Amino acid sequence: MKFLFAIRHNDIYERYSACKTRAAGESFLAFTLIELLIVVAIIGILAAIAVPNFLNAQIRSKIAEAESEMRSLDTAIESYRLDRGMYPTWKNADGSNRNDPGFSERLRPLTSPIAYMNSIPIDPFVLGPSDNLHHDIYHPAYDTYEYVDAWSTIYYPNYREDITLGNSFRCGEWRLASAGPDTIMNFAAIPSFNTSNGLRSNGDLVRVGPSTQFECDRTLIGK
Repeated sequence: MKFLFAIRHNDIYERYSACKTRAAGESFLAFTLIELLIVVAIIGILAAIAVPNFLNAQIRSKIAEAESEMRSLDTAIESYRLDRGMYPTWKNADGSNRNDPGFSERLRPLTSPIAYMNSIPIDPFVLGPSDNLHHDIYHPAYDTYEYVDAWSTIYYPNYREDITLGNSFRCGEWRLASAGPDTIMNFAAIPSFNTSNGLRSNGDLVRVGPSTQFECDRTLIGK
């Protein structure tokens, strides 16, 4: 009986020792709280570096897209002039601004009846999430690049007179503008966008046509 009890006692001890060793092994392989905190901190640091770089890459891509599309519009506008002897105007025959349904109406002559380009490109900086316009509330006319020609005048029904374009618009025969990274059309109220001021700085991306005879403020206009 004593012998049997001794065997059973040893068996229980060995099983307990095995379970204890296994449990200890499992706890040894698990992550400690400090290790998890270190991993979380590393992920946070990487995200802080990667996210701004990703957003800046998006802005650079949009800048390149806008500049490319304005070059294409430049070619179409000059081709239109060669055929018609004049540039597209940005106002209607009655003197009102061609804003219906938006700025794209001013560039419509480039697509019909003669197609100098297949379609009017959309300024990438006027589009928000899900391709909604940034300025649906601010001003619905901002559906694409702003275009004005230097010879047109602005019609103000309240004053019942035409007012000549300001000098900042008259450096070239025409002026194209993208809202730029700040997504706000500034109408040459401030200097045009320059990457040397930072990717998120204010100002429109601007392209102007051939120089005119008008005096103008070139500090506000770029090409």
